[in-house]
Amino acid sequence: MSNPFAERIYGVPWLALAVAAAIIAVVYVFFPAAPSATGIRWVVLRWFHTIAWAFLTLAALARSKVGGVPVEFAAPLAATGGLVYVVFMLTTLAGGG
Repeated sequence: MSNPFAERIYGVPWLALAVAAAIIAVVYVFFPAAPSATGIRWVVLRWFHTIAWAFLTLAALARSKVGGVPVEFAAPLAATGGLVYVVFMLTTLAGGG
């Protein structure tokens, strides 16, 4: 594809969304959601937010048709990212502070 910004959703290029999602993922690598949690709750709160955004980055890259990720992978990648995010949110809500 000659123009990496040609594929869009609501006027926003998928590639721009992929970059935004990647930035969010990287930010949460360095600034965890709950650094004081312990055990499995710490693992989920420390890494699942980053992992969810990484999956969403890959889904947006697939939709943008940049990077060699087949477009057919976009929906499963996005669904996996959403599922990981749901686990993160449920853990956040169920936690005791």
